[in-house]
Amino acid sequence: MTAYILKPYSDRVEILSDGANYLPDGTVTGFREKVMTSPIVPLAVVGSGSVPVIDVLTDVIFVAAKAIKSVDDTLAILASSLSVIKAEGFAGDGPARMAIGAISETRGPVTFFFSTFDDVDGPAAFELHDRPHGFGQGEYPPPEEMVAAGWSHTAPLAAYGAFLFEYMRARRRPNPAYPDASEIYSIGGHLDLTTVHANGYERRRLVTWPDTIGQKIDPFACGIPFDDGSTFNDGSGFNQ
Repeated sequence: MTAYILKPYSDRVEILSDGANYLPDGTVTGFREKVMTSPIVPLAVVGSGSVPVIDVLTDVIFVAAKAIKSVDDTLAILASSLSVIKAEGFAGDGPARMAIGAISETRGPVTFFFSTFDDVDGPAAFELHDRPHGFGQGEYPPPEEMVAAGWSHTAPLAAYGAFLFEYMRARRRPNPAYPDASEIYSIGGHLDLTTVHANGYERRRLVTWPDTIGQKIDPFACGIPFDDGSTFNDGSGFNQ
């Protein structure tokens, strides 16, 4: 599944996400900007898992936002609708995990998530879970390495996000929607930073990786780049 990080600050929500779509075995099927934004209210959605399911659920959220023009009311409608979606058997063959970053009319910057599948030892499926301190899906390095890379409670994601995603890209990871499948390299395409403000959005591309449609993600195919762009042929490098 896609890795992403959502972090609320006092005046905004920042979201990191990679850009590769791929099959359960890691074969790349395409690239896209995975964070989608509502044109009506300050609310952004990012998903991992089945692309058709992600697109349908995103449309449901955005249609509600367009009709009622309120972040708080959109989230309330979504929370009450998930049980209906579950009862109808939606996404049974296409698991997905959706995350939302928005600027609430009453609470300011907020982050939420929900899943359409039962995660092992995880929160219940088809329930909207409030994450006031942010939400992330992926594997993180040891705390001392994060601090060395620029992490702090107040640091913007741009300060250390590229380091985190390079770390995750270099590791095979399990897909929580397919726990019995083999672990794969699953971070690819590009790394985007999307910022949700009360009055609009900003998007920056932080990294672009040399992945190819029709091939599996291979983080070591071209070696690990140094600051000047050079690499070791065996894929080794140094801690930046």
